[in-house]
Amino acid sequence: MASRARLDGLARALRAVGQIPEAMREARAETLHEWAEETRTGAEERAPQRTGALDNALDHDVDEQYGRAEVGVWDPEVLEYALYVEKGTSSMDAQPYLLPAFEAARPAVTRTYRAAVRRRLREAGDGG
Repeated sequence: MASRARLDGLARALRAVGQIPEAMREARAETLHEWAEETRTGAEERAPQRTGALDNALDHDVDEQYGRAEVGVWDPEVLEYALYVEKGTSSMDAQPYLLPAFEAARPAVTRTYRAAVRRRLREAGDGG
């Protein structure tokens, strides 16, 4: 009887271990999306609001397959202006909006990822 209980426990443990890679992939995707959205929102809030062109051009992209997230401006009509605002020019002071947003969102990444992995593993263990 005791050996049967040990085998059942071992089987459950092996199933749980087998669920870890998928839980990690799902948690990574969730974390990347959350980070990118938080960074984009923070950059929009920090961007100068004179015309609204810059904050309207800010966007984010997440590539779940390769585990990458990007936040920035890809609109060619706004791209040069976006760089000038972030870095400044010889006649205009820098008004950083993207790097500060990135720095503000960065500390939460590890915490978000760990919580998402735990949640995914609990859901997998509950059959959800």
